[in-house]
Amino acid sequence: MLSMGIDIGGSGFRMGVFDTRTGALQGEFRQHRYQAPITPHSLLGRLRQSLEEENWSGPLGIGFPGAVEAGRILTAPNLGAEWIGVDFFEELKFHHHGGFAIMNDADAVGLAEYRMGAGRGEAGTLLTITIGTGIGTTIHHNGTMTPNLEYGRHPHPRLEGCLEQHISAAARSRHQWSLEQWAERFQEGLVYFENLLNPDSIILYGGIMEHWSDISPHLATSVPLKPARFTETAGALGAALRAIEE
Repeated sequence: MLSMGIDIGGSGFRMGVFDTRTGALQGEFRQHRYQAPITPHSLLGRLRQSLEEENWSGPLGIGFPGAVEAGRILTAPNLGAEWIGVDFFEELKFHHHGGFAIMNDADAVGLAEYRMGAGRGEAGTLLTITIGTGIGTTIHHNGTMTPNLEYGRHPHPRLEGCLEQHISAAARSRHQWSLEQWAERFQEGLVYFENLLNPDSIILYGGIMEHWSDISPHLATSVPLKPARFTETAGALGAALRAIEE
């Protein structure tokens, strides 16, 4: 079955149509850039236009960078306060027919990796960490996912502020760290997550994973640590998978 997934991030959104039996992308994976913060009116307008251009009316899943409940936005730290309370289903319901789902973007990544990626078949507690503008965290425990955890936004016991301010890809860009310097700081995050969540295995996802061979020697965990299978499509794929379940 085909389903469209849209992965909304802090600096743009990406979209594609997937075969939900295999996870294979069908056609192009399109990227649309913007500058955050961005208003709901502006971004929703771009989404509507993109859906019209794609002439897509089938199942539609959306990954959003914040906490989501029953289609309504609860938090949007990287997009702006105007997003709080926005109901995506009401805004986009005339642009698709069939299943519709919206979920936290990191949860979408975690779902794709658990179902079809590096976490497939994993028992126990699987932690997927998404590295981007922020730090997303998803936990599957024996196949059950707990949504909207956002541990990257929690206060850190030793570092000032929340963890994602210190170890995200955005932090690396802001401080102009080398890969080795960033990895040394990210290691602090891994230690924190391991101690807090006691996972049985950890998956890392994000654009910085293209440098896995450079950063992995600087990372150490007591459980298996591996890069995601999907290099850029996991967020959109996970949302597409959720849409066919609705």
